[in-house]
Amino acid sequence: MKQVLSLLALTASLSAVNPASNMKLAFSDEFDGPALDAAKWGTIGEPTAMSFVTVVKSKALRIALITKEDMIQSNGISTRGKFEQKLGYFEASIRMNKNLGHTGHMSLRGHDEKVPPHINALWEGHGDDHLTPWARYTDDVGQKDLRSDSSGKKILKGGEPSKKFNTYGILWTEKAFTWYVNGKQFHKVERTPITQPMSLQFSHRIGEWERPKLVLKELPDDVDIDWVKIWK
Repeated sequence: MKQVLSLLALTASLSAVNPASNMKLAFSDEFDGPALDAAKWGTIGEPTAMSFVTVVKSKALRIALITKEDMIQSNGISTRGKFEQKLGYFEASIRMNKNLGHTGHMSLRGHDEKVPPHINALWEGHGDDHLTPWARYTDDVGQKDLRSDSSGKKILKGGEPSKKFNTYGILWTEKAFTWYVNGKQFHKVERTPITQPMSLQFSHRIGEWERPKLVLKELPDDVDIDWVKIWK
């Protein structure tokens, strides 16, 4: 199957908008405890890595790395098998990790990555204020990473990603995937339709490529999620 893809990156100078205009709220979680809602979320990795904390007077879900003698374990939560949706606006208020060597993830992903066409649409916080909006697209021809000119750059003011909560969103329409921070558009991928509903996942991960940058004495350096909302 021939897929037509084009990549469009937009700057942060655009005025803030509400991508959920004219949509209805289909899913939400305020993470106000006392425990993770098992009807909405499944856990990835070690369940004890997820805890509820108060950050700047707001209760939030904290996702930690688990340090063991021979490894550092990545952890997270996912709506897979609980809630999946085709099209809509997926948004969360997140305080990313401060330092390099590990990554906070928000990802919109299909149910079966082995069945093309498939896409993973992600927001990543790499530490040191570096943020990356991008997608990994797979079709019958192969796999392609679709990144913007802003990928890996400091697109917010110094310290903002880790010192405060910011809203990270991914708008999925029939024509495109579009990435937002605090209502401002930063990245857009136009593509042929993905036909299957997708789930939403949040994780705190460490990849082999970034492990050399990890400073153990800087841990804990956790990822906090204030709330999640999905509109249809």
